[in-house]
Amino acid sequence: MKSWREGVLELTFALACRDAGVDCPYVSRGETEEEVLQDAGKHVKEVHGYTDEQLNDPKFMEEVKQLMKTV
Repeated sequence: MKSWREGVLELTFALACRDAGVDCPYVSRGETEEEVLQDAGKHVKEVHGYTDEQLNDPKFMEEVKQLMKTV
Protein backbone atom coordinates (compact mmCIF):
# COMPACT_ATOMS: atom_id res chain seq x y z
CA MET A 1 0.00 0.00 0.00
CA LYS A 2 1.34 3.43 -0.85
CA SER A 3 1.25 5.96 1.93
CA TRP A 4 2.65 9.40 2.65
CA ARG A 5 4.69 10.04 5.75
CA GLU A 6 6.49 13.31 6.30
CA GLY A 7 6.11 14.17 2.61
CA VAL A 8 7.83 10.98 1.40
CA LEU A 9 6.05 8.26 -0.52
CA GLU A 10 6.55 4.88 1.15
CA LEU A 11 6.39 1.71 -0.89
CA THR A 12 5.38 -1.67 0.37
CA PHE A 13 7.07 -4.71 -1.12
CA ALA A 14 5.07 -7.87 -1.90
CA LEU A 15 5.86 -11.41 -2.96
CA ALA A 16 3.08 -13.87 -3.85
CA CYS A 17 3.39 -17.65 -4.03
CA ARG A 18 1.21 -17.58 -7.16
CA ASP A 19 3.76 -15.38 -8.93
CA ALA A 20 6.23 -18.21 -8.42
CA GLY A 21 3.83 -20.70 -10.00
CA VAL A 22 2.64 -22.20 -6.71
CA ASP A 23 -1.09 -22.76 -6.13
CA CYS A 24 -1.14 -20.93 -2.81
CA PRO A 25 -2.90 -17.68 -1.89
CA TYR A 26 -0.12 -16.48 0.45
CA VAL A 27 1.31 -13.01 -0.14
CA SER A 28 4.20 -11.71 1.92
CA ARG A 29 4.28 -7.93 2.43
CA GLY A 30 6.75 -5.65 4.13
CA GLU A 31 8.34 -2.23 4.21
CA THR A 32 11.68 -3.60 3.00
CA GLU A 33 12.78 -6.36 0.65
CA GLU A 34 14.56 -8.06 3.55
CA GLU A 35 11.36 -8.09 5.62
CA VAL A 36 9.47 -9.75 2.77
CA LEU A 37 12.22 -12.29 2.14
CA GLN A 38 12.32 -13.28 5.82
CA ASP A 39 8.54 -13.66 6.01
CA ALA A 40 8.32 -15.51 2.69
CA GLY A 41 11.22 -17.76 3.71
CA LYS A 42 9.45 -18.73 6.92
CA HIS A 43 6.27 -19.45 4.96
CA VAL A 44 7.86 -21.63 2.27
CA LYS A 45 9.77 -23.62 4.89
CA GLU A 46 6.69 -24.27 7.03
CA VAL A 47 4.10 -24.74 4.29
CA HIS A 48 5.95 -25.83 1.16
CA GLY A 49 8.83 -27.78 2.71
CA TYR A 50 11.74 -25.71 1.41
CA THR A 51 15.08 -26.20 3.14
CA ASP A 52 17.62 -23.67 4.39
CA GLU A 53 19.94 -24.89 1.64
CA GLN A 54 17.37 -24.00 -1.02
CA LEU A 55 16.68 -20.61 0.55
CA ASN A 56 20.39 -19.78 0.73
CA ASP A 57 21.04 -20.63 -2.92
CA PRO A 58 22.08 -17.34 -4.61
CA LYS A 59 20.42 -18.29 -7.92
CA PHE A 60 17.14 -19.10 -6.16
CA MET A 61 17.26 -15.84 -4.19
CA GLU A 62 17.89 -13.82 -7.36
CA GLU A 63 14.88 -15.44 -9.03
CA VAL A 64 12.72 -14.71 -5.97
CA LYS A 65 13.83 -11.08 -5.85
CA GLN A 66 12.82 -10.66 -9.48
CA LEU A 67 9.29 -11.78 -8.57
CA MET A 68 8.98 -9.17 -5.83
CA LYS A 69 6.75 -6.20 -6.58
CA THR A 70 6.34 -2.77 -5.10
CA VAL A 71 2.79 -1.81 -4.24
